[in-house]
Amino acid sequence: MRTTQSAASPLQLYRIFRRQHPRTPIPADYVTEDGFRLGRWQERQRVARMLGTLPPQRIHQLDAIRFMWSDDDDAPVPAVSRADSKQRRMLTEIAAYREEHGNALVPANYVTADGEQVGQWLYRAVKKWRAGALPDEERRPLAALGVSPGPRPRGPRTSAQHTGAGVHRRARRLSAQARS
Repeated sequence: MRTTQSAASPLQLYRIFRRQHPRTPIPADYVTEDGFRLGRWQERQRVARMLGTLPPQRIHQLDAIRFMWSDDDDAPVPAVSRADSKQRRMLTEIAAYREEHGNALVPANYVTADGEQVGQWLYRAVKKWRAGALPDEERRPLAALGVSPGPRPRGPRTSAQHTGAGVHRRARRLSAQARS
């Protein structure tokens, strides 16, 4: 979100940053001089590609400006199988939670307005991760979203009247924002 209007597009702002700082990771909270949240925009592009919602044309545009798909050049871009729709839904909800709360510390009993038990799904995945039983193709997307095998927080069950409805709406907007 921009606080002031700029003639520069997100692609141009990213290219300018990269020219000035070729190998510097962009912090998630980085804001350009004209108020554009470049760090958040970068994260949206990464998440959308990981989830397979970033159009090929956009990937080409980003590759053309040498977009850094990861802060670690040696790490491949994690991808989520199109066949696993539940994993894709859960990762989308975790991305929306992170967008709203600034982290992926989804409480174990977190439920979306639509009744998706994201917290329980994540709890089980992290439990497998700790036991060394979570396959790399499932672990990498979680790690890219900022999830770690550390302890999950506990918190009140989220109802539709509270943040759950907002998080679900943001999950739908993530794909649209990644394209802008």
